Amino acid sequence: MTTKLSDLHYVLLAVAATRASGSILPPSTSIGVTRVGLTRAINALIKRGLAQEADAQDENSVWRLVGKRKIAAVITDAGRTAVAEADGKKPQEAPPAAPQEDKPAEVKSQTKQALLIELLKRDEGATLAQLVEATSWLPHTTRAALTGLRKKGHVVTASKANGISVYRIQSAA
Repeated sequence: MTTKLSDLHYVLLAVAATRASGSILPPSTSIGVTRVGLTRAINALIKRGLAQEADAQDENSVWRLVGKRKIAAVITDAGRTAVAEADGKKPQEAPPAAPQEDKPAEVKSQTKQALLIELLKRDEGATLAQLVEATSWLPHTTRAALTGLRKKGHVVTASKANGISVYRIQSAA
């Protein structure tokens, strides 16, 4: 069965397939995509099983943060197969992984709402811009999600720092 890839998905996966780490980031300089577009594309690849999350090898491959943990998006075997099929070739074997003494646990995908809560529970809280970037939502959607959290019993507070609203979750009901 052939997996159809958009041009953006193909380029992201093809470049990742050439890297020893399999990291999707940083993207090729030949693609002109915004951070939001890149986030949506990577989320779609993860959802389709063509990419997965793993611990980041370096700063350039960081896809998102979970607390202080740096997460990368890496190509899967299914992603390599999809690129090979798009090229009309036989799928390549994944390059052998570098031996690791203490392999970290796989990171499970989390919902955007869980990510929102995680960011809001930090001591420093989060600005609307940070929440928008992390979730790839538009500002009005992000504000609606904050309202939804309030309706679910979370105490979401807003304070101003240098004229910018900073949101925090004080406690859950």
